[in-house]
Amino acid sequence: MGLKEMVKKDIDELRADELVVLSEQIRLLKRAKAPQGKALPVEEIRKMTASSKSTWSEDVVRERQERGC
Repeated sequence: MGLKEMVKKDIDELRADELVVLSEQIRLLKRAKAPQGKALPVEEIRKMTASSKSTWSEDVVRERQERGC
C-alpha cells in the first residue's frame, strides 16, 4: 500500500473533530508553500541596499551575539 492510500485510509477513520484539526493543518501547509513573490535581480537588491549605513554581516553578527550563538 502506497503512502497516499495509507493516508486516505487513516483520514477515513478520523472523527469529525480530528478532521477539523487536519483541515487546519492542510490549510497552513498550503499557505506555507505559496509563492512569496517574484525574486528580485541582484542589481535591484544592490540598488535598494546601497544607501544602507550598516552592513548585513555586522547585523547578523550582532543578532547572533544578542541571542548568545
